[in-house]
Amino acid sequence: MNSGNADDLRGAHAERIAEAVLGHPCVVRLDGGEHGTVATYLPGRRVTGVRVDPDGVGTAEVCVVLRLLRPVPELVDEIRAGLREVVGDSPVDVTVADVLTPDEPEEPPRTAGDRGELTE
Repeated sequence: MNSGNADDLRGAHAERIAEAVLGHPCVVRLDGGEHGTVATYLPGRRVTGVRVDPDGVGTAEVCVVLRLLRPVPELVDEIRAGLREVVGDSPVDVTVADVLTPDEPEEPPRTAGDRGELTE
C-alpha cells in the first residue's frame, strides 16, 4: 500500500468521525483546541477537531464546542456512544473546548492570526 492510499483511508476515517460527532444535536462545531493541534493532517488539507493515529487503529481524539442543554458528562458519553459505529471498541478522547448556553448565539471559530480585533 502506498502512502497516498494510507492517507486516503486515514482521511476518510477522520471525516467519518467528524460527521458522526457533528450529528449530535448538542455539538455546535468541531474545534482545533487551544493551539489548533487537534487535527488530522493530510496532503493538501486537514480535518480540524479530529485527530486519528497515522495507522488509524489507535485512540482517536475529538475536540468540540457544545450547546449546554444537559450536563457535560452525559453529552460526552453520548458522543462516544455515537462513535462506536465508526471506531468500534477503540478508545475516543473527547475534549470540550467551550460550551454555549441554550440562548447564547454561536460565534464563528477564530482562525490563526485572529486577535479578536474589531474592524470598521
